[in-house]
Amino acid sequence: MKAGFLDRLRTATGTLPQAARLWGSETPPAPPPGTETEIGRLFRTDPYPLIHPQARMVVLFSAKSACSSVVIWFLKQLGHLEAARDFHRWPHEYRVNVYYRSQLYTKAFRRNLANYRIVRVVRDPFSRAISSYRHALAFGYANQAMAKFLRRRDIAESGYSFAEFLDYLERIDLTACDIHHRVQRHPLEDRLPVRHLINVSTEDLFTRLNEVEADLRLPHTDFAAIPWFGEVNDPRAARGGLDDLADVENRRFTSMAARKGPWAPYDAFLTPTTRARIGRLYAVDVAAYGGGGGAKKPDRVVAAAAEPALPR
Repeated sequence: MKAGFLDRLRTATGTLPQAARLWGSETPPAPPPGTETEIGRLFRTDPYPLIHPQARMVVLFSAKSACSSVVIWFLKQLGHLEAARDFHRWPHEYRVNVYYRSQLYTKAFRRNLANYRIVRVVRDPFSRAISSYRHALAFGYANQAMAKFLRRRDIAESGYSFAEFLDYLERIDLTACDIHHRVQRHPLEDRLPVRHLINVSTEDLFTRLNEVEADLRLPHTDFAAIPWFGEVNDPRAARGGLDDLADVENRRFTSMAARKGPWAPYDAFLTPTTRARIGRLYAVDVAAYGGGGGAKKPDRVVAAAAEPALPR
C-alpha cells in the first residue's frame, strides 16, 4: 500500500513531497526526548495545528468550522494540493495519515514556534453546536455513548433530540472529547498572539484567506479555479425541508434525516432555553469569539461562508 501511494504522489506532483516520507499511526509522533519546548507541548493538543515552517505560519482550526476548506487551502500553500487530492477526496485523510507523519511536521517542533504567525479559524459556537449534533447523528460516532447515557437501545433507528444531545454534553468534559463537539478555544491562543482571527459565520472565508496571503506574502489562491473546494462544500447537504417547526429542539431526528433531510433551519433549534445552555457549555468560545446568543461579534462582517458538507 505504501509503495502504491508513493507512486501516485510522484504521478500527481512530479516529485516526492517531504510529507510523504513517513508512515505510521493516526496521531503525530512524539518529538525526540529533550527537543520539545513548552510551546511545542501546547501544539500537541487535538486538533493538532497546521505548521508551515517556510511561511512561519501556524493555522488553528476547529471541526465543524469549515475545517475541510481550511485544510485544502493550507495544503495548497504547502505545495501538496495535488498529492493530497490524489491520496483521498477527503483532505483530512492526507492531513492525518501523511502530513502529521512527515519529517516536515515533526521537525517543526524543534523550531522557535513563538515567532510564528497564528491564523485562527472559528465558527459561531451556537450554530456549531447544531452542526455537531447533525454530524453526530449522521455518522453515528456518538451512538454508543448516547445509548448508554439515555439508557436506550434504539438510538441507531430512532435517533435522539438536540435537547438530549445537550444533556449529554453537559455531562462530559468538552475540553477532552470528540473534536466535533469539543470547545474551539486552543491552549496556544492563551500563549501566542493570533494575527488573523477568521469567523466563518460572519466573514467570507475565502476573502479572508486571500487577505492572510497578502499579509504573509503567500501565493494568491484563486478558489474558483480549484474544484476541490466545491466538493467539500456540497450544497446538497441537508439544511431544511421541515415544515412543522414546533418544539424542534425536543424532536428526535434520525441519521437519515441528518444526512438527507428533512432538517430544520438552525434558528428553529436555537430557542431561549437552548441558547442559554449552549452559552454555558461553550462559554470560553463565546467569550473569545462572540456568537449568536447575544455575545460580542467580530468587527468585520462580510458574506457568510458555506456550511461544511457531510463527507460522501
